[in-house]
Amino acid sequence: MRSQAHSRNLRLHRWTDASATFFITKSLHPKRPVLDSEARAVIVSAFRFAVEDNRIYLLAFVVMPDHWHALFALRELWTLPKFMHDFMSYVGRKTNRLLTAHDTAWQDGYYDTHVKTAKQFEYVAYYIEQNPVVKGLVESPERWDAASAARKDLVTDPWPYLLD
Repeated sequence: MRSQAHSRNLRLHRWTDASATFFITKSLHPKRPVLDSEARAVIVSAFRFAVEDNRIYLLAFVVMPDHWHALFALRELWTLPKFMHDFMSYVGRKTNRLLTAHDTAWQDGYYDTHVKTAKQFEYVAYYIEQNPVVKGLVESPERWDAASAARKDLVTDPWPYLLD
């Protein structure tokens, strides 16, 4: 019962505007550091597909051992719930065996924040890219292979899509 209430709260006031920029966090539940380099590569490949298939403008991302963050703007015809459903359907299928073996799973929902200002954008992008450094996984953001700091080939120029 508590799980359903938690999921409902995650969806409360959810943004779906295609023109908006979003900061998304998706975690394992319970949080366990089980996303190895292969699982992180699956998520990075899902971001690559989303960019190449013109679903999102990817501005920053990081895949950590127990969660991921992304800063992106949706492209035309996509809503946030539809994008997240498609994205996580793929990621879930590819990571299910690993997560089941460690008695964890992807949380039912996700946390989303509508990024409205340039200052907020800069803060969120910095927060995302510094995440592996702050957690002590690497000494510099460019050294974490599952992040936009190391994968600039996946990042879109943000300025035309930054704000509503």
